[in-house]
Amino acid sequence: MISAIVPTFRGAARLARNLPSVRASLAAAGEPWEVVVVDDGGGDVGPLPEGARLVALVENGGYGPAVNAGVAEARGDHLLVLNDDVRLEEATVGKLRRQFPGPGLFAAVPAVRSSLAACGDEGGKAGVLVGGLIEIREAPSAETHPTLYPVGCCFLCPRAAYLDLGGFDDCYAPFFWEDVDLGYRAWQRGLRVLHVPEAVCHHEGSATLSEQRTLEERERIGFRNRVLFHLRNLQAPALRARCLGALTAFALFEARAERLAGLGEAVALFRRLGPRREQGLSDGEILDRVAGA
Repeated sequence: MISAIVPTFRGAARLARNLPSVRASLAAAGEPWEVVVVDDGGGDVGPLPEGARLVALVENGGYGPAVNAGVAEARGDHLLVLNDDVRLEEATVGKLRRQFPGPGLFAAVPAVRSSLAACGDEGGKAGVLVGGLIEIREAPSAETHPTLYPVGCCFLCPRAAYLDLGGFDDCYAPFFWEDVDLGYRAWQRGLRVLHVPEAVCHHEGSATLSEQRTLEERERIGFRNRVLFHLRNLQAPALRARCLGALTAFALFEARAERLAGLGEAVALFRRLGPRREQGLSDGEILDRVAGA
């Protein structure tokens, strides 16, 4: 069974637009399915179609915790993680599902057609070390290829593998970088993430965030989580040294108050959480695999 997990916050209109395509793509994949809609404390979900059930959270906790709550209630052995502003083409789920089982494969990501992407596809991501930090770049391709992380708006993975990795880390709540972190942890364990361009979805693009959060909030939280990702995940001593040099430069010369606030929050969180100690691929090996064309 495939369980589609769709977190939403006051998303009745988005769900009405997009759930029919999700149901149609699941049905076309040719195996049992369910849709788990997670109301992230906002209400206003609207009537759900047949084949969908609701998990209602009391408080708004953010994207990662909402997905994890849906996964906890899912009955399927594969998870289709979606945003509520994603429309699937009919063949999309089937094309992703055919990637499994694959040797060492954690997740499959479709082409994510979006006006937010300069190349038109948010699905493929390369990781390149620039100035001591990993820079995420678009990695378009016509062929299936390795990608840095499973983009949170749409990916398919085995439920057991998701749970074994611990799911999305709540420390990135309410949003941003939780999917990068999940993919990096998978790669650290030697598990692959693939971009599958023949499977296609369409993404409206950060609809909830633009409605509910100011630009300053998004900048602060995004920078906080970018910093926290590096502090927790980079393990090679030379890369950690370069990273700390870059963060020191930000602390000394960054003029944007929201970024400085985010940097301070990230350091405080890191002091409480500490670094990860994963065994498997090194930082260099991961970056070599997801360097893009």
